[in-house]
Amino acid sequence: MTATPSPQVTLIKLSPEELATQQIDSHNLQNAIEALHRDGIVVLENAVDTAHLDKLNDRMVPEAKTLFERESTHRNFGLKTGNIQQEPVVEKDYIFQDILANPFAVQVVECLFGPRPALRFYSANTAFKAENRQPVHVDVNFDFPKIPWGYAVNINLIDTKPENGATEVWLGSHLDTTKDVLDPQAAEKRVREELLEERRKLGFHGIQPSLPKGSLIIRDMRLWHAGMPNRTDEPRVMLVTILFPHWYRSEQKIILPKSLKGHTNWGDVNVCVEWAEDGHDYLQGRHDHDFSLKP
Repeated sequence: MTATPSPQVTLIKLSPEELATQQIDSHNLQNAIEALHRDGIVVLENAVDTAHLDKLNDRMVPEAKTLFERESTHRNFGLKTGNIQQEPVVEKDYIFQDILANPFAVQVVECLFGPRPALRFYSANTAFKAENRQPVHVDVNFDFPKIPWGYAVNINLIDTKPENGATEVWLGSHLDTTKDVLDPQAAEKRVREELLEERRKLGFHGIQPSLPKGSLIIRDMRLWHAGMPNRTDEPRVMLVTILFPHWYRSEQKIILPKSLKGHTNWGDVNVCVEWAEDGHDYLQGRHDHDFSLKP
């Protein structure tokens, strides 16, 4: 009997022509859209300039170590996961279009959402050496629409693999996800254990894709996923932006200093910004994010 192949995340490598023109061709666009419909996730494996990632990593890893020592730092799913919430650098020399408003990601998302998706979130999480994993979860808990309504765009600053905490994803789990998949007895937004077991019996378990630096991950907000332990000594920083369709009623905004006005190319993205005074402490962050659909 032939063994059933293990599910894999769809990886799309952009051609030199696509990179030069900043336009994804119709075949890769179709493959990306099919993957998002089928799996709830797709990876464009060379969509981000690695020099931008190196520059951010050189700055953000030392900042992460400072945050890790602060008791006030937000810990994702508790102390033992080694995973902290970290705000990215928001100075002019650290703001890059291929990270905040990547044209390839936008072109893919526009096929699902329509023109000018709204950018309403920019943050990061950093995985330090740890033994404990996060529970399988979704990031929201409200009566969300039964259609794609939000895409998280994740970019790791270094090569990622299971050893340094590559995120576990459950392909196809977005298709019938509502808030009712969550365990009502748990404080976190964790998926009910019996639903996980049902998917395992069908051969759909969580996987941790290994991805090269420069990869861009587009993930349906409804997809089940989990942060995994980083077993190396090198912190792993993962950036995240979230794009919403223009019809999505939300007041969520990203915070940027006023000095960035007019200095950033947002392309075909409607960036929703709360402008802060220059010199504000971006590392302090805030964790009252509200992604829910307003009445």
